Amino acid sequence: VKPQNDFFVELDFNAAELRTLLALAGKEQPPEDIHEWNGKHVYRGGQSREEVKKRIFAWLYNPRSEDALASAAYDREGVLEKYWDGRYITTPFGRQIEADAHHALNYIVQSTTSDLFIDRMIAVHKFLTDKKSFISFSVHDSLVIDFAESERALIFEVAQIFSRTNISDFLTNVSEGRNYGDMREICKL
Repeated sequence: VKPQNDFFVELDFNAAELRTLLALAGKEQPPEDIHEWNGKHVYRGGQSREEVKKRIFAWLYNPRSEDALASAAYDREGVLEKYWDGRYITTPFGRQIEADAHHALNYIVQSTTSDLFIDRMIAVHKFLTDKKSFISFSVHDSLVIDFAESERALIFEVAQIFSRTNISDFLTNVSEGRNYGDMREICKL
């Protein structure tokens, strides 16, 4: 996939679902890659980033999974108490979804993350309305912008708009490339 302008910029929430869970629990966001942070602060070293990522997501989406270290860092039960009444989850956006105990946390986290992403996509779209650069497409929680070289100075501002969700500021991975198959990370904001 190639841009109509000069290059693509991809804005991707760093571990969006985990950041959403932290925000819903009222906890502070780590200022670094969340899987590396979990490796150092939750699991206290000894595992690769990929092992940490597998472990935390296995715990997050399996309500029967027990991981005392993950439970201490992420308040899964507190989020359930706040957003699930035993039959329906209600997100901070007011979305209600019927959910059983097995799916409730998943629905809270994924629905909220989806709404956060759409909200940020709309904000970026509004910012770019009178610009040559424009949103080309999205993939899950990643927004791909078709950027004009003449507007390169706007990348940082656009990334800041994207990362400022209404529940917390999310670390955002910023990549660019001359085509979508050749994207390289340039920074994290």
